[in-house]
Order: sequence, then C-alpha cells, then structure tokens
Amino acid sequence: MLKKIILAASIVIALSPVIGIEAKTPASSKGKQAPAPIVTITSSAPAAETVKAEPEKEAPVQVKITPAKAETKAETTEKEGKKKPAFEDKRIEINLASRLLTLYQGDVGIRMYPVAPGKPDSPTPVGRRKVVDMEINPTWIDPDHPEVEIPSGPDCPIGYRWIGIGGNYGIHGTNVPSAIGTYASHGCVRLNEKDVEDLYAHIVKGIPVDIIYERVVIHVQPDKTLTYYVYPDGYHREPLTVKDIENKLAPYGASAFVNEDQVREAIESSDGQPNYVAKVYDLYVKGTKLSDKALGKDGAVYIPVMPVANAAGVRAEWSPNWQQVRTKYGRAPGISKGGSLYVNANEAAALFGLKGTLEDNGTYVIQ
Repeated sequence: MLKKIILAASIVIALSPVIGIEAKTPASSKGKQAPAPIVTITSSAPAAETVKAEPEKEAPVQVKITPAKAETKAETTEKEGKKKPAFEDKRIEINLASRLLTLYQGDVGIRMYPVAPGKPDSPTPVGRRKVVDMEINPTWIDPDHPEVEIPSGPDCPIGYRWIGIGGNYGIHGTNVPSAIGTYASHGCVRLNEKDVEDLYAHIVKGIPVDIIYERVVIHVQPDKTLTYYVYPDGYHREPLTVKDIENKLAPYGASAFVNEDQVREAIESSDGQPNYVAKVYDLYVKGTKLSDKALGKDGAVYIPVMPVANAAGVRAEWSPNWQQVRTKYGRAPGISKGGSLYVNANEAAALFGLKGTLEDNGTYVIQ
C-alpha cells in the first residue's frame, strides 16, 4: 500500500501533510521497554494487504459499559449540503511488531503512539476490526473472577479510557506506564494515559481498526530518501532473509542500490532504527514518465541508462572491459549495479544530447 504519512510520537506532534517517516524506535526484547519513537513521516509505501481476522480467543478483559457514557453513533456535519461522518475516512492501524499505533485520515498518518500489545502467550489477534464501543472512566471486571470489579481510578488496570474493538478486546489506558513498548497485556492494546485520551478525542465509534504484524516498515521521507526499519520478531512469526527485504524494497525502484551487508546487519540487530537506501526520484524523459527511477546517493544523481536511452530514441552500448557507456553523442563512465546500468545524471548531455534537472518537487526531468 502506498501511503503518505505524517505522524506524531507519544507526545503527538502535528506535522504538515506530505511527509515521510523517520522514526527512531529502539527495539525492545521481551520485558524491556521500547522508547517512544521520534517521528517525522512520509510514505509511498505499499500498503499491507487486509489480513483475515484471527479467530476469537478467550476474552482478555471485561469492561462494564455505561450506556449514558458510551459513544452511541458517529456525529455528522453539514458540508455543501451533504452530511458526512465526523470521522470521515479515519482508521486506526496497530503494528504489533513495531508496537506503534497510528491514526490515519485517508492515507495520511495524523497521530502515532507507542503501545503494549499482548504477550507472546496471549497475543493480540491480527485482522480488521472496528471501534464498537467507547467509555470514559470504565469499570474493569476481572475476567477470571467476574464478581471482582475495579472502578475507574488510579488502581484501574485499564485507565480512564476504553475503546472496544470487538469481543472483549480493546484499546485502553494503563496504570503501569512502564509496560508501554513491551509485549505485556492479555491481548488488549495498552497506551499511556495521555495518549489514549488524545486518541479517544479524535475518533468515534465505527471507525476501522487494522491490526497487522509487519517487521519491515518502509517509508519515503520528504526529501525522497527511501528508508526501511526492521523490528524484532516478538511473536516469532516472521523470520527474515536479505532476499525478503530486497523484495519488499523492489517496488520502490531502488533495488540496485540496496546494500546486502547493511540489510544483513539490520536483520541481525532488528532495532527499529532507520536504514537509508537512496533518494528515489520520479523520472521523466521528453515529457514521458518512466517506470524506472532516478536515484540519489552520496550527493550525486544516477539515471538508468537503457530506459533513458529507449525513451530518448538513442542507441546505447555498454563496454564492461572499459566500464563505459557509448552512444552516437559520446561516452561516459557507467556503473553496473544489481543487473542494471547507471550513469551519473551529469552525463545526460554527453550521452543523449539532453539536459537533466532535479526539480523542486522531487522529480528528475531530462529534456
């Protein structure tokens, strides 16, 4: 799924609409807290496919919902004479691997919070759900001893907000904030109290909730830098190889610039830190957009030789012995990477009789 994201960390930061993510979210092993992410986001990342919901397991939490307090329906607003749900196209996405919850409006992430999902022996189920009930100052009922109730307050395990997502699963606060960032619950998703109250204020009953488990998260930053993050396999569900990550990066058009040693190290550490590949620019030749990309690396821009030559109507030949590309206009040093041939974009005039320009909007235009 190609996304554009702007997010905020546990202390939510409002960001401008089209940005890419740079989150520093150190991984945590079982029982260790993952520090809250420092995030600025964009993404043109392929979106995850909708996952079929896992079967219901034993309910992890019971909550007494007071009808007078609970949200009953989405409010509507008048706009151009038509009623629209107040939540419009909002949805919640929870990545159990990264332990992050993101609130989206359309394809733009507007809030992000660190969470504590279910423990490995009581995992939070993946799949699509929706917000079915909401409660301020909920009463917790012990699932093992239903006669035991703890009213809202500092001793209540679910804090001061409850967002039910079906069954007895929910998104809620906690009176143990040190657990946030770890796998700690019986299947519900815990947030810091200030975060769950902020989330509660920005949603209504009925919005979708997508729960996923994705160890590899890919984003494109505002300056077009392609970045990927690898998180630990907390549920032991998703072993990774170098090829797996290369395949995930392939749709972005930067496969040739993926460093296998860096990928291997990222898998070994699985620390949720950003790994930079290259800047990925949409490429236009004589007004036609190519499927291939121009790639920025170490202060230079590189263009794919054969796609550009074909679009320009120029025959190009590669001399592996001389490591040169030759055309009727001249010759230039070439770089063979990952089965593809690139030249420095500054050689566009020498090879194709055309001029290349990196535009302010992050596209590279050759004409």
